[in-house]
Amino acid sequence: MKFKYNHNIMELFLKLLPVQIFMCIANGLSGIVNGLIIGNMLSKTAMAALGLTAPLTNFLGSLAQIVSGGSGILCGMYMGRGEAKKINQVFSNAMIVLLVAGSVLTCGCFVFATPLASLLGASAETLADTSAFIRGTALGILPMLVIPCMMTFLQMCNKSSISLAATILLAIFNTVFCLGNIKLMGASVFGVGLATSFSRIATAAFLIIYLFIKKDLVTFDAKSFDTGMSKEMVVLGSPGSLAGILYSIRNVFINNYAAQIGGTTAVNALAILGSCGCFFDAINIGVGSTLSMLASVFVGERDSRSLKELMRITAFIGVLLGGVKLVIAYAFGGTIARIFGAEGDVIDATYRLLTLYNWSGPLNIFTQIFMGVYQSLGRVVFCNLLYPVNCIVTPFICCAFISKIIGIDAIWGCYAIAECVTLSVMFIIACIKKKGLVRSFEDMLYLDSNFDTKNKYSISIKDIEGVVSVSRGVEDFCKNNNIDNRRSMLAGLCMEEMASNVVEHGFKKDKKKDHSIDIFACVENDEVLLRLRDNCVKFDPHTKLEMYSNDDPTKNVGIKMVSKIAKEMNYQTTFGMNVLNIKL
Repeated sequence: MKFKYNHNIMELFLKLLPVQIFMCIANGLSGIVNGLIIGNMLSKTAMAALGLTAPLTNFLGSLAQIVSGGSGILCGMYMGRGEAKKINQVFSNAMIVLLVAGSVLTCGCFVFATPLASLLGASAETLADTSAFIRGTALGILPMLVIPCMMTFLQMCNKSSISLAATILLAIFNTVFCLGNIKLMGASVFGVGLATSFSRIATAAFLIIYLFIKKDLVTFDAKSFDTGMSKEMVVLGSPGSLAGILYSIRNVFINNYAAQIGGTTAVNALAILGSCGCFFDAINIGVGSTLSMLASVFVGERDSRSLKELMRITAFIGVLLGGVKLVIAYAFGGTIARIFGAEGDVIDATYRLLTLYNWSGPLNIFTQIFMGVYQSLGRVVFCNLLYPVNCIVTPFICCAFISKIIGIDAIWGCYAIAECVTLSVMFIIACIKKKGLVRSFEDMLYLDSNFDTKNKYSISIKDIEGVVSVSRGVEDFCKNNNIDNRRSMLAGLCMEEMASNVVEHGFKKDKKKDHSIDIFACVENDEVLLRLRDNCVKFDPHTKLEMYSNDDPTKNVGIKMVSKIAKEMNYQTTFGMNVLNIKL
């Protein structure tokens, strides 16, 4: 059976997803490079030190997520409400929060590196290397926090290629600096950490210079700092950040229990997972981040139809990618272990860990879907209560109790078990809210009765014949909802003029073979709101009106007519999609 989907939402999802994945990889890319270099060029204690610092890296990444994720959701909500001009203010607030947090954390980690190493579980044998690595990477904390946030805003401005370029540069810089430091400073763990910091500083500088040159994208203005906006941004991003913090705590006690049961072999296997895990995790986190950004737009628009379609598309693509990861783990788990310098028992332990770990992938996609939508709907407290179940309670039970029965496999399998438990809790809550058995995505959302505009009309069209039918449909819809004949006729006429303009001009201005327009109309408080969303080249009707004066009656007749009829006409680009809102 062929999977049917909304073309515009699918195109937008696939456009944003690769960058979100690469942004996640960028956060952990240094771990991959460091794991390869340390595993093959330095000692086993150095590799163990890298694994022990992974929770700290995850914790810092979670702090970046609270701002980049929260600002992305907040911007999406503003876009959905037609308030895209506030994006610059959100950007300024995000940068100020990160500058303050990054400066404090840099000083703290550098000064208290040794106590941190002990807290992370470093033994007498690994304490020196772990402390040295923390000090080396501390200098790169600020750019580490800033890079994902800048990438998020570049994506909103339809500059995904720059984010991809920054990710590639980060890998190149880290490799070159690492090898250079080893050659100049010898086999030094501190040198590897310092090289990681230099690579992040260089990458952040590249992004800052680009944003400074392209002043028409987003601009920084310290005077626009707003405590209320910053608080809302942090609250919206808190579930993702809390998850990262709890995952860091989880990884600490998993390391300790694994060491008790499986010794150094188990710890080294976890270190390899920590090094290459960013690749496996990036796909799921990228899927979740993409969904959250788009869901926030549809929540802002109060468009449940698009929201549910987005969830279907996310589930289809996410589970497919999760299956691919599982196949890779089974086919190449041993090879991955060898690439990171594993030998003997460590290879077998790593293979077992990677295969069991990746069973959590397809399950986690559904967790990401529901968490992302709940977060966009403002159910932050609910998400923050669920994450401890997923990150702490279930893994702890597996490590502390089930491992005594079945051994190390209880620890390796705790990730998948945690997803099953979390989804079960979500299902039970949804059944309680619905007061019956949940049977669909819609039931799992249990949207408020006032979320959707009851009096609405929604359809997608792909050709000029569809324009004619949608014009009649909008007119009839208005009449059926007590709008007078004159405004009903004008609503249909406005829709026909703007939709036909997209079909006749927008469909022909790029090389895409498949175009479509998502049409939405609603009636609220005796006002008619029309919205058109298309995947054509950028087209701002206001710009066209400014280009041709009223003295030239032959130019843009339809746009002029609509601008005179409408109470309001607002245009914006939403992640590269044209969105036009008309109020009558």
